[in-house]
Amino acid sequence: RRSSDLSEEINVAFYCSHIAKHTAQANENVMIYGPAVMNAEVICYKDDWEDVKTVGVGQGREQEKRLAEENYPQIEAFREVTQKGILYALEDRQVDAVIQDVTKAAQTPHYDSLPLSENDHISYVLVVDKDFVGTEAFADFIKSYNEAVRKLNKPAYLSERLGVTESWLEDKSIEFLTLEESEE
Repeated sequence: RRSSDLSEEINVAFYCSHIAKHTAQANENVMIYGPAVMNAEVICYKDDWEDVKTVGVGQGREQEKRLAEENYPQIEAFREVTQKGILYALEDRQVDAVIQDVTKAAQTPHYDSLPLSENDHISYVLVVDKDFVGTEAFADFIKSYNEAVRKLNKPAYLSERLGVTESWLEDKSIEFLTLEESEE
């Protein structure tokens, strides 16, 4: 099957802003519909925060690097790591800390973590096929998505879904954003 056939089947996707921008520029049939998740990343570390100098970050995650540099001047270097290898790099002490999505950090709550930034930033956006936007199926998707957002923004519900305590979420500033419902 050709890759162009596959891309035609994908109606919606959530991407980090950087990938979304490149995807929309490379494919005239898709567009960024709007921001979907804010402040989704944290910096996880094993030992003392004061000793953190080198941070592992997913490949191509320039926004995360920039935000970490702006907020934590003690960071001296970044090391790009595959998403699959990021926790290994921390465990094996190849890096002192790693930048992860909150959902991934929830799987390893024994690591301490800090918000990536004290300022709000967009973590993920919704990318859609332009032809899909005006359809009834898309309107239904947006309504369902917005209902899910209202639930996920409640700490008790989100902590249950992530399998962590509400107190673990307290210093996380993740926010799911509602999307504009299309007019039919």
